[in-house]
Amino acid sequence: MNMELKILRTKVHGLFSYLITVTIAVLACVGAAPLLIPDLTKCEIASASAPAGPPVTLYFNCCLPIPDGPMVDFSFEKYKPTTKHIRRAAHTASEQYIAKINKAYELMKALPETDGRSFQAQANLHCSFCNGGYPQRGVSGNIPVQVHFSWLFLPWHRWYLYFHERILGSLIGDPSFSLVFWNWDDQINGGNRVPEMFTRVSTSIYDSNRNPNVQPSTVIPLAATTAANDSETIVTNKNLNNMYQSMVTASTATLFMGGAYRAGDDLTNATVLNAPFGGAIENGVHNGIHFYTGDPRTQLLQDMGNFATASRDPIFYAHHSNIDRLWEVWRYDMPDGERFVHTDPDFLNAEFVFYDETGQMVRVTAKDALDSKKLGVYYKKVRSDDLWINYNPPPITNVSAVPAAIASGVPYVGESPLNGTINIGTNFSAIVKRPAEKKPSHKLEVLNIQGVQALRDEFFAIIAFVNIPGAGPTTGTASAEYLGTFNVIPASGKNRHLMANIKYEIGDNLKRIGIEKEEELVISLVVAGSNTTVTIEGLKIDYEDK
Repeated sequence: MNMELKILRTKVHGLFSYLITVTIAVLACVGAAPLLIPDLTKCEIASASAPAGPPVTLYFNCCLPIPDGPMVDFSFEKYKPTTKHIRRAAHTASEQYIAKINKAYELMKALPETDGRSFQAQANLHCSFCNGGYPQRGVSGNIPVQVHFSWLFLPWHRWYLYFHERILGSLIGDPSFSLVFWNWDDQINGGNRVPEMFTRVSTSIYDSNRNPNVQPSTVIPLAATTAANDSETIVTNKNLNNMYQSMVTASTATLFMGGAYRAGDDLTNATVLNAPFGGAIENGVHNGIHFYTGDPRTQLLQDMGNFATASRDPIFYAHHSNIDRLWEVWRYDMPDGERFVHTDPDFLNAEFVFYDETGQMVRVTAKDALDSKKLGVYYKKVRSDDLWINYNPPPITNVSAVPAAIASGVPYVGESPLNGTINIGTNFSAIVKRPAEKKPSHKLEVLNIQGVQALRDEFFAIIAFVNIPGAGPTTGTASAEYLGTFNVIPASGKNRHLMANIKYEIGDNLKRIGIEKEEELVISLVVAGSNTTVTIEGLKIDYEDK
């Protein structure tokens, strides 16, 4: 009886603390506002450190050059497109185009670093706003601006590509110049290999800091657990399911684009209630490509595998052109019809700054990036999209794994904060209760992995499964039991400590397996890629609005 009272008191104390935290979080949101452009005179030096091997810390002066002229506001009239910018798959590029893009980058790299159009300044835009280069404006405390891990990820990078493309075209006197996209999701026409045009040594779009195994003959794996000796068929099926889970089942703006990020939000000092939530496209295949392309011979996975250096590789812009293209596919080409983006004013009115083709600084907002065609940007239709859009991940189980899990001692885990901190080791399985009430038709069933914490010293991935107790690094990711992968790119300084929530829509998976009527589920988490210590604070299954 004494033990029962002790447990009850612990739970009551945990619940009381939770309610206090909720109250504080609600009050903090009362004065919420959109992110503003920071004071660009208050720049901080960024750094990145290696966790293993000979100690090394690299420091990056990502401070942006400030032009003499005033910053201007973007308007569709001022920047009205004179022609369509049609972006095509990189692996289909002609020799004429390859010569043109190399010339454009050659001229960009020849500009002085004090010119906002220079390749160095362009790379620093990403470094500074992704690696703690500037504190937020109009908030108390030294809170860094961060354009990853939230609903800002897609619109910020769309603007980045838009102005980058305009600058390149201006340098070669071609207003119709368009970037290409690295079509790594294409599993039938050769797009799932590194485009040959980027592998030509001594050209301006070549980067020596790349994974030497990233060659045109190798199929790019989108899953972190893909073994080097996997057959091309296995890799392809894993890739198709990764795309399906990242794009098709992530059907809401929050699940796909990411969660809220407002002025004053500090991603470096978060709790379960306000932890950042990056979308499926960012955490999954986007981060996976960055990791795979970065050079493992360097301690920081430069260039692509580290936020501070990723944009120093010209293939970065082709990679993000595909991410931008997939945003359009997600919105307009999914089986369930048109999908919708965030409508919160703090999302729509978030501000960013870039350089235009004259070197002038331009203030833009997220809302003006929502229609790529208004910006004059179009994507060549890719038929191979249909393959992953209509992929049918086969189940490898057909009955509930809960009885076997109970028999083998798998614990029950509930929502935070009643569990304390759970070290999940290299793999962890738990039984999780589903909501008692029936799911309303306008809701989705979502798994929330709460309070994920780790150090971003090196790349690692958290792979989630349902109905596979004891899943491990060799468990396949081509089946219906696979929920998704949370890929973590190395970071240091203010971004070194990870605190995040991870969400997956699971209704489609449960139906395919045939366990949609079960009251409890087995959830398994696998840590791959490193020996990083990863902890969580809870597992919760709930209904969220479509």
